[in-house]
Amino acid sequence: MTIETVIPLYGGYTLGKNDGVVFVKGAIPGETVEAEIVEKKKDYRVARVKNIVTVSPDRIPPACPVFDICGGCHYQYISYERQVRIKEEITLDCLRRIAKSDISLDAPLIDNPWHYRKRVQLKVSRDGRIGFYRPLSHDVVEFEECLIVDPQINQVIKKLKNARSLTGIKEIHLQKGDTIVARIIADTVNERELCGLLKGSDISGAILNSEVLYGDPYICLPMNIGSDDMPRLSYIYRISAGTFFQSNWSLNLKLIGLILGYIRNINPVKVLDLYAGAGNLSIPVSALSREVVAVEENPRACNDGMNNLSLNNIHNVRFINKKAEGINTKIRADIIIVDPPRQGLSMTVKNRLMSMSPEWIIYLSCNPTTFCRDLKVLSERYEVESLRLIDMFPQTYHIELLGILKMKNN
Repeated sequence: MTIETVIPLYGGYTLGKNDGVVFVKGAIPGETVEAEIVEKKKDYRVARVKNIVTVSPDRIPPACPVFDICGGCHYQYISYERQVRIKEEITLDCLRRIAKSDISLDAPLIDNPWHYRKRVQLKVSRDGRIGFYRPLSHDVVEFEECLIVDPQINQVIKKLKNARSLTGIKEIHLQKGDTIVARIIADTVNERELCGLLKGSDISGAILNSEVLYGDPYICLPMNIGSDDMPRLSYIYRISAGTFFQSNWSLNLKLIGLILGYIRNINPVKVLDLYAGAGNLSIPVSALSREVVAVEENPRACNDGMNNLSLNNIHNVRFINKKAEGINTKIRADIIIVDPPRQGLSMTVKNRLMSMSPEWIIYLSCNPTTFCRDLKVLSERYEVESLRLIDMFPQTYHIELLGILKMKNN
């Protein structure tokens, strides 16, 4: 069937129309394509491009030989400039449909679109193949080099692939800072052989499931932040294998600098950081506020955060190991930072934010749909001072946003 594509959709699709609504995979808005229906839903159909009739000037050859086979990337056939615009268009559409808002976006925050990931989760097949899952399956797709992964991690993967003694291993999680560490998810394994394999692949320390296997399973990431109009801040950011951190570390530092610029102008006495992780924002924000309260549910991340306070000789940050839903509403903060998972803020958290009534809310989102849903509720009392795309994951459809919300003057 021939389809004219219209607008981009979240999830790597483009909206097309042909005797009803069609979600087209592999098209760029404005293209006319020949596609086949691969799935039928109640209100729409899903189609995959078979041939391009009218080619977009933004279409480019994918750089990776396993693109569209491996499930890691979605947009490699689109020029990077157009990828960014597509994500902005999706965000604006979500704002109009869900948040009922016609606000504009500030300039996007972007960085190098290749080799940016310092954290990767590899799948291991029963016959020892290492790679990523094919979309909608558990079939492991191997690759020579992942073009969005840090080159040193790619070298480690190559050595692991050459070893092939991976019996019992299900997943290998690699993290790179000053060294490379691993977390291994496995059933019964020969620990001695596993240690030899990992050490021989230049992995300095490892955790097997939840126990230390060998070495020092921590990495240190440089946290150097500053600009021409702000003094440079420098910290050690140390996290254990398995603790979440922003895998696009270079862009993460730019993001922190941007947030600090807003916070410096606000000059807060107290900041509350919800979903704080190991202190990615709490640590640098401590230089601009008298007190920071960091709330983190994961005990390992919370422990890493407290260790980071000691390493950096920081005394005005307090970590609380609990869910954001359990935060004491008696805490009074000038700014509340929220960085929730993809499902966004629960109604409990939104109600607590409204009850606590901070002057400012800084909202980091990894899902435009849930951000706009939350914004619709928060907009009863808050207006958007700034909203922009943070392109943490180039070549993929994932969208991150930074929203600066200010309490309305009633």
